[in-house]
Amino acid sequence: MAQDYVKLNNDIGIGMIAINKSVFQAIADISIDEIENAVRLPETRFSKPLQVKIENNRLHVETSINIKYGANVNQTCELLQNKVYENILFMTGFKASEVKVNVTGIEI
Repeated sequence: MAQDYVKLNNDIGIGMIAINKSVFQAIADISIDEIENAVRLPETRFSKPLQVKIENNRLHVETSINIKYGANVNQTCELLQNKVYENILFMTGFKASEVKVNVTGIEI
């Protein structure tokens, strides 16, 4: 079963530091907006375009986006993967194990 948080350090007797998965989701959401040719998909009752899973203290991020017409798909996906990974590392100090980007369509 998946956890709702990631432990950043072991309990040293005075407390434990943990980050909820909603924090990672917010960071990934902001990262999508920073990439020029990536268009974030709206969240509906039936589809979640941004999913964050934590299993065995490992972070997995998967997002679905649209790409603007005329943009290089491979380059945009690579930029987004790097941006999500770097922002999570910079803001939390935790390395994501996996960052997946799915392209679902072209935005005209």
